[in-house]
Amino acid sequence: MARSALRTIAADTRALGPSAPVRAAYEASKRSGFHAVLFRGKVRRYHPAVPVHLTGLLPHGEAARQRCLDDAGSVLGQGLRAFGQRVRTGGSAPWSTDPLTGRQWPELEPWWRIDIRSDARLSDVKHTWEVARHRDLVVLARAAHLDPTGPWLDGLTGLLRSWCEQSPPERGVNWYSSLELALRAIAWSQILVLAGERLPRELVVTMERLLLASARHLTVELPYTMSSMRNNHMLGDALGLIVLSRMFPTVRRARWWGLAGERMFAAQLRRHVAADGRMIEDSLSYHRFVLEMLIVRVLLGEAPAGVRHDLHAASRHLIRLGVFDGEIPQYGDWDEGRVLASSGDPLDVAGSVALGLVLCGDRVPTRWYADFDELAWYAPEPPEAGDLAPTVRTPAVTASGGIARVKRGPWRVWFKVDAGPSHGHADLTSVWIRHGDRWLVADPGTGTYNGPLEVRNGLRTSAAHPVRRPDGRDQLVPHRAFRWLNSGRGHLGEPLILPGQTVLFGWHDAYARGERPVRVGRAVVVADRYVAVVEFADRSTAVGSWSLTVPLHPDVLLDGDTMTVGESKVGLFGLAGHSTVRGRSTPFAGWYSRTYGRWEPATWITAESRAATTVWGLGTAPGLRGGPDDLDGLRFAVTWSRTGACLAVTHTDSGQVHHVRAPR
Repeated sequence: MARSALRTIAADTRALGPSAPVRAAYEASKRSGFHAVLFRGKVRRYHPAVPVHLTGLLPHGEAARQRCLDDAGSVLGQGLRAFGQRVRTGGSAPWSTDPLTGRQWPELEPWWRIDIRSDARLSDVKHTWEVARHRDLVVLARAAHLDPTGPWLDGLTGLLRSWCEQSPPERGVNWYSSLELALRAIAWSQILVLAGERLPRELVVTMERLLLASARHLTVELPYTMSSMRNNHMLGDALGLIVLSRMFPTVRRARWWGLAGERMFAAQLRRHVAADGRMIEDSLSYHRFVLEMLIVRVLLGEAPAGVRHDLHAASRHLIRLGVFDGEIPQYGDWDEGRVLASSGDPLDVAGSVALGLVLCGDRVPTRWYADFDELAWYAPEPPEAGDLAPTVRTPAVTASGGIARVKRGPWRVWFKVDAGPSHGHADLTSVWIRHGDRWLVADPGTGTYNGPLEVRNGLRTSAAHPVRRPDGRDQLVPHRAFRWLNSGRGHLGEPLILPGQTVLFGWHDAYARGERPVRVGRAVVVADRYVAVVEFADRSTAVGSWSLTVPLHPDVLLDGDTMTVGESKVGLFGLAGHSTVRGRSTPFAGWYSRTYGRWEPATWITAESRAATTVWGLGTAPGLRGGPDDLDGLRFAVTWSRTGACLAVTHTDSGQVHHVRAPR
């Protein structure tokens, strides 16, 4: 038992890195009762809030207006949203109710005494938190402004009043996370702009006192945030302080809130967004989440030039991945996290990108101002006429942030080579494939964070992604719900565009550790008739066998080597002797999660091989005249060095050679 505990402590320390001592001190403060001293202060002096205009009072277009009223009707009739479902929490059930179990988190207990992490916890707290972000209350406030005689204001008043009565400062699970307080402050600032003058005065005063208490909480938590939450949490907490400083200019410490928030925001942003627009958040959902934080900072006005620059870069990164050309892979953690309020599809990412472009001075089609709620409610007036600007067109072949995308014939292919340190999955060199408008090889999603660990790890480890695993090893090795014990970097070469094929090449070093280190690479060849994956390794003798999982979309039916989706049939080649798993609970495999908290059966193909170089793929199998590295008139060879890898692509008839270099 003692050895097991020591191993757990050692793994925790390894996963947390330099922040381990601060995290240990923070947890000790919670357990010892010192948190009761830190958070015992009360807001003694009342200050009225000054409305901060983030949202418009009226949307652009009748379509957005009707979406809002329809959504508000669903809020009052069916409940608030939590990950695609309407739930009782906040409406016919208290705000502390867990939507999954129907039971309540301790309502008046100091938040630091509530267990949200151990196996004894009530449930996955994120479902309760999602409702308490109050984006649906912004929708009701919009409806109340659009339709003053409707039931919207009474519904909004009831929900806000019940919140204020049930959520006193520092009590209950909804005060646990500083990020949740910051997001709720952003929502309330919009509610007060849209409906504050019509809400009962005593309710507004109570809201203002709770907002002031939120500011105090954020400041007390700053040491922990700045040392241990150097990701989207730091950006969100900083943004909350900036918003609250603008809302309460008469508070003596408001100027300090604003200065501290701006410094935190700038410091984290320098770490967060790279020059090409990628983020340390290795997640499509969290990329949108942070993108919306940048949008709010721009909407507040007087944003530093760097914020607008990063907003533009982050928006263009998603354009290069094809966000305006249909669905893109749901890579990394996905939980529908938002800062902006929308009555549109919560799985859509394009609307936030379109707003990011507009706020940076780009033109988008005028019709988008009505199609996307993000533009309809947050963008300035659209131009009288707007053609499709070059910035929103996606070329057929792009590369951005360690991800390459190819559009050729009926195929849409994404080759994700690199990874980031936060909210990513063990998916270096993963390949995701659409045929027409249908997914074939599809990212299986997230499932849960704080739910069953077998589900969490079952969907985020390498065994759930189309990557090669030497001797069945995982690329990163999971530790608890969010951490990894190891790290890896991927390196992507420039796409090679030939008359008959497009060739992508990349490699990673996630397995370059331990007793049998090996670097692995892939060439992805996209032609009109097929998508082929050629596998390489720098040390063929270092591995006994290779494992591979190919997760299919739930709509895909597999019969032998034929995939059927809709009316289309697509062949599978190069995976002789493969087996399949679908909807298996123990061990957890063969699932697909469309949104957070839910999963459904899907077919996963599994295959084993002893060959270091092999080829597999979808479509009509190409000719392999000289073996797996001689494909359809092209011969492939990789040269490895200490500084990287180089793929030589030789035309077997002419002898012409092309080189694709992927340096470290």
